[in-house]
Amino acid sequence: MCGRFVLESSAKAIAEYLDTEIPEVFASRYNIAPTTPVLAKTSAGLTFLRWGLVPAWAKDIKLGNRMFNARAETVTEKPSFKNAFKRRRCLIPASGFYEWHAENAVKQPYFCHINQSLFSFAGIWEQWQDAAGNHLQSCAILTTASVGEIQKIHHRMPVVIAENNTADWLNHATESTAAAMDCIAELNHDFEIYPVRSLVNSSSNDSKNLLMPL
Repeated sequence: MCGRFVLESSAKAIAEYLDTEIPEVFASRYNIAPTTPVLAKTSAGLTFLRWGLVPAWAKDIKLGNRMFNARAETVTEKPSFKNAFKRRRCLIPASGFYEWHAENAVKQPYFCHINQSLFSFAGIWEQWQDAAGNHLQSCAILTTASVGEIQKIHHRMPVVIAENNTADWLNHATESTAAAMDCIAELNHDFEIYPVRSLVNSSSNDSKNLLMPL
């Protein structure tokens, strides 16, 4: 799964990486948690989405609090995710994420990264409106079976879109489900991992010190 991630970069670097405009408001974040705004690229450009997808039919925004991940294997079947998967894709830039592994009855956090450089999670997003007419755009990150080093600490990991397939991921809305799934197949990189301090356990902690190896 993916429950916390990091985006450490300059606004210019993100704009160049995603081939889009520079975000108006941006600051590096080191402990991004569900229900908070995350930077994402949709077919319309860069925007901020609430992390935790709220389906259009939901009666309460709280439903999205546990919808921050969508399994790639079942995303086309789940009522909460299938419409967003077919029609509303996004790329969620990151420079790493955290995962926890039980060691001696203690959950040890690990930082997972690819040379601490930018990459993109495969995301889906949805539009929701409450009874008062207030609008919300929210998202979820796709996950899949772990590969490489991450298998040592967790059986799931976020889906990463290779740079040469980012346009395909965003533009598959009118193509078949099979074609869309081909876009995310075998695109998960071999991440590097190392243990970090338990400070990351609290989402109120958000500083570069969280990335220091234990």
